[in-house]
Amino acid sequence: MSIHTLLIPFLTLVISTVPAVQEAPVSDKAPQSVAADPAKMIGKAFPSVQVADLEEKVVDLSKLTDETLVLEFALPSCSFAKRLYIQKRVQPLIRRWGKSGVKWVSVDSTFFAHPQRWRDWAAKYSLNHQFLLDKEGQLAESLGVRVSPTYVVIHKGKVAYHGALDDDIWGQNMERVVLLDNALKAILAGEQAPGAYNKPYGMAIRTRKVEDVRRKEFEEARKKALKELQKPGEPTEKPSSKD
Repeated sequence: MSIHTLLIPFLTLVISTVPAVQEAPVSDKAPQSVAADPAKMIGKAFPSVQVADLEEKVVDLSKLTDETLVLEFALPSCSFAKRLYIQKRVQPLIRRWGKSGVKWVSVDSTFFAHPQRWRDWAAKYSLNHQFLLDKEGQLAESLGVRVSPTYVVIHKGKVAYHGALDDDIWGQNMERVVLLDNALKAILAGEQAPGAYNKPYGMAIRTRKVEDVRRKEFEEARKKALKELQKPGEPTEKPSSKD
């Protein structure tokens, strides 16, 4: 039996141990070194980061810091975000707070973000607010965002709220506390948001740096598996036929 025959099931086991993008009601799926500590972002100045709109035009969000801004970090493929919109837990907030001058912006910070996915999303849920692409993940990382969906409120140029929309992780609680709504009420009343940081729940956001880390971990695991199965005197990598 060749080493390559033995290697297939072993590598399958190794691959299964490498962190994958999956649903999880936690906010620490991304490597800790990638994003800032979200719990320490409250009161921090909004970072100067440029992103792109769905027409690939550059948008400087720092020009909007005079407004009260809700940044919704979400993914069209995230079942947690989908559930929020299917259950209409977000749309009423967008409409109601929009009447009070709050600007709502959805941000996709994955390295594979694509404008058409958001056009389809907007059409499906009858949305007309702004959608932005943060393909390098700089905005998410500078604000400590690791999970979709995460809501960040910027007020007077500073982070005033960071975290979950509500306390209903699985969408089954009819008496849920809408944390973002409570935060906006306090912020616009000139008060500090109660529980200004609430750990978000959802799916890990694969920024470009997160993906680079995942690929590096996989490659290291692959090389380790090859080394452990290597027979004495046999090369770790099979020579290419071109060589």
